[in-house]
Amino acid sequence: MNGTWYPWSIGTSQNTPYDYRAAWSRMHSIISKQAPQVRFVWAPNAITEGTRDFTDCYPGDDVVDYLGLDGYNWGQSPGHQWQSAHKLFSESLEALSKLSPNRPTLITEVGCADGNTPNLKAEWITDFFHVIESAPDVLGFVWFQMDKERDWRLNSTRASTLSFRNGLEQWISSRPFA
Repeated sequence: MNGTWYPWSIGTSQNTPYDYRAAWSRMHSIISKQAPQVRFVWAPNAITEGTRDFTDCYPGDDVVDYLGLDGYNWGQSPGHQWQSAHKLFSESLEALSKLSPNRPTLITEVGCADGNTPNLKAEWITDFFHVIESAPDVLGFVWFQMDKERDWRLNSTRASTLSFRNGLEQWISSRPFA
């Protein structure tokens, strides 16, 4: 809802944060009556150039079970520039934490394009794990493992594969549930 690429995005077709929150609440009401075991993840896009702040769109703790966040490092491609995982996620994770303190958080989509050098993506992956290690509310993440528009795969290079394995092992061992 905080990007510009969907018809339901805020600012597109005169959509407002109020409209979005009302639609979310209506959807929550309909689904919860039919399937009370369903849990709801509210996941805006990380705040970057081309997105807007998402805090005024939050539908509320009574209709959200998990906070989520989507973020992609598109690398050096038209309309984009390389950005560290820290720059991509830290501000947004802090905003989510303030929006609903101690609510569990998931990185619902993450990916990094290959860089100009083979080690650049590996360094980004290491940075990503440092970011989520420092965010105690982050319970997990979903890596976008596709070669689509850009090569997002975590194993697109030998260096990125090793970085991912090492980062995941360290992150899992640092979690209280490990």
